[in-house]
Parts: sequence; structure tokens; C-alpha cells
Amino acid sequence: MHTKMLFSNLLSFSFAFILIPFVILSQNQTRNWYFGNGAGLTFASATPTLTSGGAITTSLGCAAISDVAGNLLFYTDGVTVYNQTHSVMANGTGLHGTNAFQPALILKQPAMPNIYYVFTVGGWNTANGLKYSIVDMSLAAGLGSVTVKNFSLYAPTCDKQVAVRHCNGKDVWIISHEYHSDKFRSYLLTSAGLSSSPVISAVGETITLPATASSGEMKISPDGKKLAVATASSSSPPGIGLGGFFLFDFDASTGVVSNSLALLNFNPTYGRAIGMEFSPDGTKLYGSSTTSTNPPVSWLYQWNVCAPTAPAIIASLYSFSVQNTFNVAFGGMQKGIDGKVYLSVSGQQSLGVINNPNSSGAAMNFVLNGQSVAPNICGFGLPNFINSYLKPIPSIFSNSISCQNVNFSVPPLPTFSSGCQSSPYPTLGYIWNFGDPSSGAANSSTLTSPVHFYSSLGTYSVSLILLNPCSNDTVTKTVTVAVAGPSPAISGNTLICKGEKNTYSVTGGSTYSWSTGGGTSTVALTPTQTTVFSASATTNGCTLSKSYTVTVNPCTGLNADEEYKVQIFPNPVSRLLNIEVEDPAQLRIFDLNGIIILQQSLKPGTNSIDLLLLAPTVYIVEIGNWRGRVIKINSN
Repeated sequence: MHTKMLFSNLLSFSFAFILIPFVILSQNQTRNWYFGNGAGLTFASATPTLTSGGAITTSLGCAAISDVAGNLLFYTDGVTVYNQTHSVMANGTGLHGTNAFQPALILKQPAMPNIYYVFTVGGWNTANGLKYSIVDMSLAAGLGSVTVKNFSLYAPTCDKQVAVRHCNGKDVWIISHEYHSDKFRSYLLTSAGLSSSPVISAVGETITLPATASSGEMKISPDGKKLAVATASSSSPPGIGLGGFFLFDFDASTGVVSNSLALLNFNPTYGRAIGMEFSPDGTKLYGSSTTSTNPPVSWLYQWNVCAPTAPAIIASLYSFSVQNTFNVAFGGMQKGIDGKVYLSVSGQQSLGVINNPNSSGAAMNFVLNGQSVAPNICGFGLPNFINSYLKPIPSIFSNSISCQNVNFSVPPLPTFSSGCQSSPYPTLGYIWNFGDPSSGAANSSTLTSPVHFYSSLGTYSVSLILLNPCSNDTVTKTVTVAVAGPSPAISGNTLICKGEKNTYSVTGGSTYSWSTGGGTSTVALTPTQTTVFSASATTNGCTLSKSYTVTVNPCTGLNADEEYKVQIFPNPVSRLLNIEVEDPAQLRIFDLNGIIILQQSLKPGTNSIDLLLLAPTVYIVEIGNWRGRVIKINSN
């Protein structure tokens, strides 16, 4: 007697929703530079090109900002704000950023699409202090307007300021240094505005005397962990220091500056410390200085900040000087989105360029007249940007496609010079999104080399979040699945009685193989215990396997004839009675007096009936027109 059982495979999905903050890597906000005396560059292509029309005229620093598409929004010398048409922005005059190497810093307020903060410092006129103004780009027909002007935070201040992302990937720290003090101040800008209570870190030397002591740039490494400061003069009790270059640690989660390291204390040979900048990979730190002699002597310095100890970092110094009749005077430095570091040369019609800033020593390939700005002239400064706009974009991940199976691999870690003991950008983990939401839980993975099966042909946007110690990075790539592969599906009973022989079939391919042997689309199995089997389907040279479980019960039961295709087990039963039917049917259970004790509808497949409330005896089971007996015994 043959009894056919119907079944369905139930897939259980578990979804974990993880909110991961990350920085969307876009460098277009730094595409347009306006600086010096009418000088302008755009980084819209691999090689920067000159732009005309710049209204800025300054001998020192400045700031500029573009949108995510690289369109210029506005720029400033710290006193006047110019819009994208190079006209003075509405209410854009009279800002208090004067006589400073970093007089201005432009930051977009988190989660506010049109609001930008312009932070200014007073430089040698230290009474101006650190202030901010606000620009609303939704005003003046999209050209912007200054709505808040010169809101004071504190005074006096040095003429240096930087910004870096908070570890949450959204908020921004603004870091400055008090004058006549050893204190750094870190203010946090959020979607709610600027925090009124800064994080204060008393560390390093006291910056004081003479009036120009506050000059020099401050920069932060691409990973936000190192803070570099150039200081013209400082006081280190009991004597007066001549300033120099200093390196600190920075914690982007707390805003705390710590661990001062004097890289180079100055003497008259070197002149005044001015510029600072990190290499794109964060392994090198550069500094510049110029003497007050006539003609001046300018110096360029490089340190390997990946050296294993503080003395080793100091000892890694590589430097050279430039002196000629053209009165070369080195000023500030700034990374470009082309991976080079640019050096302002005051009074000249060209910028110095460090072409290979990740390389050590002379391999940096410094060219004094590396980028023309003619007929315009450089000052001592270049635009100031938040460091995250210039963080190096991670390498893209790799993949190989085999029909609808795509194998992915995470990108390699950045390579560094031999002096580095470990990567300054360690990746702690990965989160993949394969862009295939119909695949349910399989659409995500945390593996380094996952494999994803795309259920249909098409083009997918795949993203990978690189989990870093602080804010995370995301890289994306488009993957096209153009060749159909197999889509195996298995049919056959998954719940059987011990000793029962069943036939199982696989579809969805051109050829097949089974874990039990055999190369046809069907196989007959008689497992004696619960077993996991698998079948493989091959199409277009691609193979995909599918596993399934056959559960074996040591059951006895009542079998109907072929006409009704009913199986009832176990018999006797203690509580749960399993009834398998091929088609929908009605169940009625009678006692021996013919009274209906229970009735319900049956669905195709296996139905479990709870008989806990029935007294132990013999009952009549009716399914449609078929009747049989089952003995009910209570469990003890």
C-alpha cells in the first residue's frame, strides 16, 4: 500500500538591524581652491587646472567649500565671504578672522542640508578670539546669506584651528588653542548646533610671546588620531622657547588632546615654524619654516610618525633648505584630492608640490615650482578643510562572477613604509550589503570572503562597510549578473516513518548529482535515521548545491488505500496524532458510541492533532469517506 505525503520546506529568517554610523567618502567638497592674490585651482580632473575670477586677496590663510558634486558654494579669507559667482555674499562682510595662518574653517552642520558654520580666529590680533558665523545656502536664490555673524566663543586664541569627525561619523570636533596658555579647546558641532562647553586639554608648551607667537598651522591626521602643531614661539618654564613642531594624540570620541611630543625645537637657523600637513596615508608628517633673513631661507621637514617609539619618530627627521634670489618663503601646506601635498610659496606664481608624500626622504619628489597659479600670486596660506574630506578612499573590494554565484573579497589593507609597525587604519570588521533585498538574511554578511547567490539576473549595487576603531568607511561597487545559473529545488517527503522508501527529485539545472550517489534528477532513499542530504544542479558551467533534511520517526500507523492517500501515526498515540493527506479534507473523531468528539479541517501535508483532552480508549477516525481506528493511550 502506497501512501503519498505532501510537505513544504519552511525557511526561517532572522533579521538583525544594525545602525552603523559611517562617513560617505566624498572628496568633492575640497575640489575648488581660492587663495593668495586672486589665485584659484580646481581638482575636477587628475591634474589641477587654473580657475579665474577669484575675488580673494590675502597674504595668509583662507577657506573654501563645494557641494558633494564638486560645485563651488563659497569661500572666505576670514573677513569677507564670497559666493559661487565671486561676489560678496549677502551680509558677508566684517567677519573677525584677521592676520591668521588659518583664519577660517567652513563646516556643514550635521543633518542640516543648507547650514554652514564659518569659524574664525583673530590671529595676531588675539583679542578677536575664536568666533563663528552661520551661512544659510537656501537664501538669496541659492547663493547663500550670512545669518549669524561673529558669535564669540572665547579669547584670546592662537591663529590655528582644525576640524575632524567625531567617532559617531556624524558630528564634528573643532579644535583650537588658547593664547598665553597650554590649553587646547575642542568644541562639538552637532545637528542641534555647537556645544557651549568645550573639552579642555592642558598639554604641551604654553604658547606666548611675542605677538606673533600664535602663528603657524595645526593639522590632524587622516585617521583623526594625531594632531600636529607649528608654533612660532612658546614658553617652557623657566625659560622662553623658540617654538617649533609638536605632535599630540587626539581622541575623536572624547575630544581630548594628550601626549605632547616636541619634534623639533627651533633656533634662529630654522626661522619660524609655519606649515604642517600629513601624508594621505597618515604615515608621514611635513613641516615648513622660513627665516626672516634677506634673502630668506626656507626649510621643508618630514617625519615618519609610524616609527615605533617617540625617539624613533624624532630621529626619522629628513629636511632640506631652499635659498635663492627670488626670495622664496615657504608658507602653509594642504593635501589635495589628487594625493599630493601642496606648499604655498609667498610672493611666487607657483606652488611647491610634494608629488609622492607617502614616500620617505628624497623619494617624496618635491618640486619647488610644481604647480603654476600665474598670473596670480601665492600668499603664506592655502584653504583650510576638515580632515575627513581628504581622507584616502579605501581600495575597492574584488569579486569574481560564476553565473549567479558571486565571490567577494575585502580590499587589502593600505601598504606603508617599512618603518610602520602596524596599519594606522586597522579594520576591525566588515558588513556587506549585496544589494539583493529579495534574498532576505542572505543579503548581508560579515565574512572577509563571502559568496552570494543572486536569484535573478541584473545589475546590483554592492556596499561594504569597513569597521574602523573610530568612524567607519564605506566602499561601493556595481556588479552585473548576466549569465543564468542553476536554481536547484528539491521535492519529496521530509517527514517519514522508519523503513519507508521515498523518491526525491531535484529541478532547476541541466545536470545533477546527489550526495548519496547518482547523476539523475531523482533518487530513491530509505533512511533509518534523520539525515541531511544534498543535491547539486549544474547549468552553463556553474554548480549550486542545496541541502535538505529528512526526518525519520519510529512510527506505526494506519494507512488508507491508494484512493484516499491518507496516513495516520503513531498508533497507539499518547498526545499528538499526525495525519497526512494529499488534498484538503475534513476530520471527525467518534467515540465507540458514534458521538463526534472532535472535528476540524485538514490541509495538504502533515497535520498534528492534540488529543490531550481525550480519555484513553479506542476511537473511530473519519477523513472524508474513509474510516479507521486509532488507540488513544494517555502518557504517564
